[in-house]
Amino acid sequence: MNQAKLRNILLGATLAAFSAGCVVQETRPLPQLQAVQATEQIPESELLDVGIRLFDPGIPEGLEDDPQRIEKTRIYPEIRRAEARYMPTLLRDTLEGTAQWGAVRIVPGLVDSMDVIVTGRILESDAATLRLAIRAEDATGRVWLDRTYEGQPDTRSYRQGGNAGRDPFQNVYVSIADDLLAARRALGADELPAVQPVGELRFAAAFAPAAFDEYLAKDRRSGRWQVTRLPAEGDPVFERVAAIRERDDALVDTVSDGYAAFRERIGETYLNYRRFSYDEILAEDKLKAQQRTRIALGALAVAAGVLVPDSCSSSNCSRVVDAARHGANAGGVSGVMSGIKKGEEAKIHTATLREFAGSFQADAEPLVVEVEGRTLRLTGTAEEQYAEWRRLLHELYVDDTGLVRAAPPPAASAAVAPPGPG
Repeated sequence: MNQAKLRNILLGATLAAFSAGCVVQETRPLPQLQAVQATEQIPESELLDVGIRLFDPGIPEGLEDDPQRIEKTRIYPEIRRAEARYMPTLLRDTLEGTAQWGAVRIVPGLVDSMDVIVTGRILESDAATLRLAIRAEDATGRVWLDRTYEGQPDTRSYRQGGNAGRDPFQNVYVSIADDLLAARRALGADELPAVQPVGELRFAAAFAPAAFDEYLAKDRRSGRWQVTRLPAEGDPVFERVAAIRERDDALVDTVSDGYAAFRERIGETYLNYRRFSYDEILAEDKLKAQQRTRIALGALAVAAGVLVPDSCSSSNCSRVVDAARHGANAGGVSGVMSGIKKGEEAKIHTATLREFAGSFQADAEPLVVEVEGRTLRLTGTAEEQYAEWRRLLHELYVDDTGLVRAAPPPAASAAVAPPGPG
C-alpha cells in the first residue's frame, strides 16, 4: 500500500468519525401554535361532549424487571403511569379553550356513551420527544381520528422565566384539537345531529336493555349504531334513566376534576423533571457522541502507527519511524481511554435520570376524592372504582323502577373505600 493511499484511507475514516460525533443539537424554540377558536355560537347539535380516557402508558412487556433496558430506553414506568394521567388533562384544557365543544371530561374506560371518545397511547415520551397514538370515534362508532402525533419541545418552557404555564409539547395537543374539529366539520348535515341521540340511547340501553334495545340498531355493513325510533315525549322510564345519567355525569365530572387537580399538584415537579432531564439527555448524548469519536480516532491512530511504512535505509530514519509509531500508538490508546471515560460520565447522567424518576413518584401519589359519602382513589384502579359506581347506579335504577336487571352490571374487583378524613 503506498503512502498516498494510506493517507486517504485514514483521512476518510477520520472525517467519518468526526461526523458521527457531531449529531446532537439543542432544539430551537418552536412557533407557538394556537387551536382554532370558535368565532360564533356553536349550534346545540354540533356542541358535542368529549370524553378523553386515560392514556395507555405504553410500557413494554417485561421492562419493569429489566433495569438495564429501562436505562437504555429511558422509559421509567412510574413516570409513564403519571404521564398517562397527566397528558389527557392537557388535551382536555386545549379542547375546552377553543369553545368548540360541550363538556370535555377525563373518563374511565367503561364510559362508552359520550358523543366523542378519545383514546391515546404513549409511544415515546422524554423531554426531547413526544409521540402519541390517538384514536377518536363518536357514539355511532364512526372513527374520526386514528393516527400518530409527534413533536419536539419548545425549549423556552425549559428556561427560567420563559413560557410560564405553557407545556413544552403544547403544539402536539393543538394539532389533535384541530384535527378533531376538522373531523366534526367534515360530517354531513344528516350525520352530525344523529350523534347525540345515539349516545343517550346507548346509555339508556345499558340500564334497561329490554326497554331501549329496540330503539337502536347496528348497521351490518358499516358497524355503526343508528336510531330506529325515539322514546315518546315524557316517557317515564327514559326520564328515570336520564336522571341517573345526570348522577353519572356528576361522578365523571368529579373524577375529571380530580385528574385536573392531580396535574396541578405535580405540574411544577414534572416541569422541573423535564427541564432537568432535557439537559441531562443533551449532556448524555453529547458524551456518547464524544465517546464514539474519541474511540474511533484512537483506533485510527493505533492503526496509523501499525501501518507507518518501514522503508528507511539509515539508522536515524529508523529511529524517527519508531518514535512516530510509538507516539501514534500511545496517542491512540490515550484516545480510546478518553472515550471510555466519556462513556462512564454518560452513565452517571443516566443514573441521575433514574434516581430523579424514582423521586418523582413520591409527588405522583393517587388522589382521593369524596363522592356521595364514598372515597374513590384516582389510581390505576379507577376503572374498577367506576365499575363499582355503575353497579350502584344500576341498584338505584332498580329501586326507582321496581324492574329487575336483564343483565348484571360490570363486575368490580376493588371495593370503594369507606369515608375517611379529608
